[in-house]
Amino acid sequence: MDWLGQILDSGFWQAVLLAALTSLAGRLLAARGKLIWSVSHQHHYAMPRLDDDGSFPVRTQQIFFQNAGRATIEGVEIILNWRPQHFEIWNPRHYDISTLPDGRLVISIPNLSGYEVFTLSMIDTFNDLPVVLNVRWKAGLGKAIGMIPQRVWPNWFIWLMTAIMIIGVTSILFGALQGVLWFIGQHTADSIGQAPN
Repeated sequence: MDWLGQILDSGFWQAVLLAALTSLAGRLLAARGKLIWSVSHQHHYAMPRLDDDGSFPVRTQQIFFQNAGRATIEGVEIILNWRPQHFEIWNPRHYDISTLPDGRLVISIPNLSGYEVFTLSMIDTFNDLPVVLNVRWKAGLGKAIGMIPQRVWPNWFIWLMTAIMIIGVTSILFGALQGVLWFIGQHTADSIGQAPN
């Protein structure tokens, strides 16, 4: 392990290591957009008919879309199997509708700011609701995620858990750093022929 000590003592390799770490940190910390989506709610109702016995189906579905990144994303496209009987996008925003040659519905949204959210709500009383075939944007594909209702915890509990996690991560990093320093000290002492402390 003499080579490690020589690399750490060399000004050239220190500069290379610093440049590599700076480049990696810049890549990890750069603002990027990330499009995620999920079906947040759906239901099939059997509504009783008012003019006759029996019932008719009412199908509803709500799909959640979010830019989970910090940078604005552009050219969002949502492609559905077909056009539902009725749909709404909330929060209100500009969007365009087009149809592919095979009849698929394309909903185009110009942009989505960092952490911005909108929902697509659909209802149909005649047919099944369409399936989302694809969600994409100018620089990539949207990622489908699982979603369930979640309990809302009180703020004091969230802050307590955050503090515990920070203490735990700090302890792990401190222990790892102490291990690396012990290893380097052990190796340095062995390489110069002295007993380790």
